[in-house]
Amino acid sequence: MEQLRLLWELQEAEQEKSKKEHELQNIQSVLLYREKCKRVECLEKKLQQKEEEIAAEKKAQRLKEMDVIKISAKLEELNHKLYNGKIGNAKELESMEKKVFSLGREKDLQEDKIIAHMETVEKLESEIGHLHEQLKEERELLQNLKKQARRDKQTVQSELERLSILCKDLSGRIEEGLLKKYRELKKRSGGRCISLVRKGFCGICNVSLPSSFKARLLTPGELVYCENCSSLLVLDE
Repeated sequence: MEQLRLLWELQEAEQEKSKKEHELQNIQSVLLYREKCKRVECLEKKLQQKEEEIAAEKKAQRLKEMDVIKISAKLEELNHKLYNGKIGNAKELESMEKKVFSLGREKDLQEDKIIAHMETVEKLESEIGHLHEQLKEERELLQNLKKQARRDKQTVQSELERLSILCKDLSGRIEEGLLKKYRELKKRSGGRCISLVRKGFCGICNVSLPSSFKARLLTPGELVYCENCSSLLVLDE
């Protein structure tokens, strides 16, 4: 009787251990922490992309500003020649005026592009500022989740360690032949196979057992099985 009771206790401990092992892989705070890590990583990549975009825009703006400086210098030079009174040839004057007009248009175009770059930079700076705020909040949440996940994981691991020790202790107290029989039954059933009988009912399938089973259950050394679910029966003392 005592051996069968220990066998049932071993089964229950192993069932609880299996649940904790599954729980360890599905701790809610750990899953939330992993999701938050992905969220932070996504924001960091987005921020990096925006910073690369603004760097490219600022570089393009500087190049356009240098072009405008060069065009302005050329225009100043041409205007000086045009209006210093030294050019008397009409065709030459006409040609120079066309150059001045063309360079003036080019300067206006480049200045429009500079303004467009400035507007894009302003927009990107606003987006980057918003992303920095988001990242700050998300990183704070991430740290809190990390602490909670660590605590929850340690709790489950501690319980697993306790159950492992309990299972080892119970296994060591059960006769080898009976333990082997239990392993065979467990493998065949795929789950619980030792049933604790309470008030004449099988603890696994809840079927009412014949009254003759009680006497058999009290017989030392006899193994009694439920006729409905084939579980090994143990009388609840």
